[in-house]
Amino acid sequence: MKRPLVSISVMMIFAILMTSCGFTIQGNTPALDDNAINTAVAQTLAASGGSSATRTPQAAAPTAAQPSITPQPLATVAQLPSPTPTSDNCNLAKWENDVTIPDGSVLAPDTAFIKTWRITNIGTCTWNTNYAIVYAGGDQMSAPAATNLPANVPPGATVDVSVQMKSPSADGKYAGNFMLRSDTGLIFGTGASHMAPIFVSIEVVKLQIVVTLVFGGFIPVFPLEQLVYDFGSNYCLANWRNASGVGFLACPGAKTDAAGFVVQVDSPKLQDGNTVNGVSLFTHPQWIDGGSIAGTYPTLAVENGMKFKTTLGCGFGGAACDARFMLRYRIDGGALQELERWDVKYGDAPLKLNVDLSSLAGKNVNFVLQVVTNGSSAQDWAYWVNPRIVK
Repeated sequence: MKRPLVSISVMMIFAILMTSCGFTIQGNTPALDDNAINTAVAQTLAASGGSSATRTPQAAAPTAAQPSITPQPLATVAQLPSPTPTSDNCNLAKWENDVTIPDGSVLAPDTAFIKTWRITNIGTCTWNTNYAIVYAGGDQMSAPAATNLPANVPPGATVDVSVQMKSPSADGKYAGNFMLRSDTGLIFGTGASHMAPIFVSIEVVKLQIVVTLVFGGFIPVFPLEQLVYDFGSNYCLANWRNASGVGFLACPGAKTDAAGFVVQVDSPKLQDGNTVNGVSLFTHPQWIDGGSIAGTYPTLAVENGMKFKTTLGCGFGGAACDARFMLRYRIDGGALQELERWDVKYGDAPLKLNVDLSSLAGKNVNFVLQVVTNGSSAQDWAYWVNPRIVK
């Protein structure tokens, strides 16, 4: 029995929709307002026994929670320790000064020379004669790859190390670096890093030209001498002994050694009260009447035009000094021979020598510097100042 009511309800709804769309229903039906429509609809639904189907809003489906990504800590990489220089307190050196060939020295081409550095052992190990000066770069200038030290050098001691070299044949400026090498092969140098090289720096000039003030022109000025061998800087390369003792004397020696001694005392004050600049050997004969001291040097090939030069004198204050200086030699290891001798007393002026060696040209010679007392050895403070061979 509910079907006619449903049909009536449908027709009423259709009429409402037509009206809302602007259509007018012809006839005397009064216009319905919104409240009346709503009331009619409600009454119709109530009569049909239905209830307004209330649409229950569906709860929004919960959004699936995205898994949270928790940052994982990066694997910790062990930090490498900072490199720390190893401290080698054994092999440490300090450069003191250049004994020969100051930086920038001017030499003629193809000139043999000896570069000598003064170095102090500031490490904790004694340098033995297996330690060496080694070429480390730059211009080698005929220097050997390695030159052994002349003597043992204990910690705190100073040594003069020398390298035989030869100036190049072409004009120009040249410099070579050298390092120290221990008996185990460790290379070390000087300076704060203990790796700074010692070096030699020269300029080769065939002909020096200077302006003359008087004539306004140019005149040639040639080097006065070319150093061939420096006895003073290489004195510990010699074998020193007295006439009565067995074996060799220490080098450097001790000034209190009654067997005689040799030490380097640069720029000494001689008997006339004047100081003579340069490398100097202080030699004292054995402390007996007629005592002597002699040093035999390594073999040197003598060339024509070479000369032996030095200044001989007594040490200032040694009023009893009376000594005989001798320049002797051996050829190819043969018999000991004498070239010249000079007697020097405290009351005499220092003696400057210029000895021609032409008679030995072409020979391989071991030169011997010797001092003998004239009577008592008291205060025989015998000096060889700048003993050298030049050409």
